[in-house]
Amino acid sequence: MTSKTPSDSPFRCPTCKKPVARGAEQFPFCSERCRITDLGRWAAGDYRIAGEPAVIPDETEGYE
Repeated sequence: MTSKTPSDSPFRCPTCKKPVARGAEQFPFCSERCRITDLGRWAAGDYRIAGEPAVIPDETEGYE
């Protein structure tokens, strides 16, 4: 039986690309630093989901 070490893990940290064991505390990130960096990128608008922008209905529409 072989034990899996992070170096032979098929998972990579999305921020720095280091190998990450599936059971790691910060999975899928290798560290809290990479997790916070990724969150900051989402907050800054660096990441976007493809598609048409969602239309938010006017809250007052239909209440007249």
